[in-house]
Amino acid sequence: MKAAVMHGARDIRTETVPDPILDPHGVIIKVKACGVCGSDLHVYKRDGQDGTIFGHEFSGDIVEVGSQVTGIAPGTRVTAVGFKPCGTCFWCAQGKGHRCSNMALLGYQFPGAMAEYVHIPSAALGRNVFPLPDELSYEDAASVEPLSISYFSVNRALPKENDMVAVIGLGVIGLYAVQVLKAMGVAKIIASGRRPSRLEAAKICGADIIIDAAKDDAVKAAMEATSKMGVNTVVECAGMQATFDQSIAMARGGGKIMLVGIYEEPLTWDPLPAIAKNLSLIGCLGGNFPASIELLKSGKVSAKPLITHRFSLDQAALAFKTQLQDPEAIKVMITENEPWHKT
Repeated sequence: MKAAVMHGARDIRTETVPDPILDPHGVIIKVKACGVCGSDLHVYKRDGQDGTIFGHEFSGDIVEVGSQVTGIAPGTRVTAVGFKPCGTCFWCAQGKGHRCSNMALLGYQFPGAMAEYVHIPSAALGRNVFPLPDELSYEDAASVEPLSISYFSVNRALPKENDMVAVIGLGVIGLYAVQVLKAMGVAKIIASGRRPSRLEAAKICGADIIIDAAKDDAVKAAMEATSKMGVNTVVECAGMQATFDQSIAMARGGGKIMLVGIYEEPLTWDPLPAIAKNLSLIGCLGGNFPASIELLKSGKVSAKPLITHRFSLDQAALAFKTQLQDPEAIKVMITENEPWHKT
């Protein structure tokens, strides 16, 4: 089969690799759409990951089912979470491989979905393999994984309808966070980012106040928008020193900082402002596929404003370059559809 294979920093090549081998507990999926994730870019930019086949935001059709798998039939349209338990840790010994302490992840420790076919080694209906309702396209379904992170992170904050919430960092996770907050009826959503295309997308997604952090002081703008009180919650999706500092500064006393973005560098910070404000800093790593599928099905959240570019598998190198460098790119998809981009 064809797959997009990493051969060093910023070097992706589409080439022929062996077909996946079906595990008795696994399924094989013919891939229809796969997103390029920001986490992929962190790895893509550095050496030492030769042979990696990325791809964990995907959808497709079940083509083979392992002998030990029940409830999943060939031909079913699905999205899935891919993981491989170690088999030896405490949780694996308890028969709870989905909580494995040494989990191997799809698209990193074993081959992902930027290929014609992908193998999910431990497949369980409703736990990590999710059938698609008719209302969802394959591209919608490939958006479920990032949306699930946004949903999980926003829900950890337990926002109230009369809250004021700031979302910093308007990549896909941040923009979905705006949509989830909107769907929950949060009173005022402040969105802060730097790229014009993403600021426009934040408006489409339902943000009430848009801050162009490339031109304006984000903290000052947020304080002015909240009568100097600050926001109840900051959803920090950028993962940078500057945006972390902004989060602490724009949160009101007793507020929450949801740490969602992946930090490439360690932080240097003074904890005294967080202590003085009685802030809660909450790490967010998780997802909720069923809830995200329902949000897309209901139309309360839409993937369409965020998908800016499509490329074929043969154009995987260009897809990564576009996601990393094109200021117009929000979500780049590798898809069977005709290659396309917004003009």
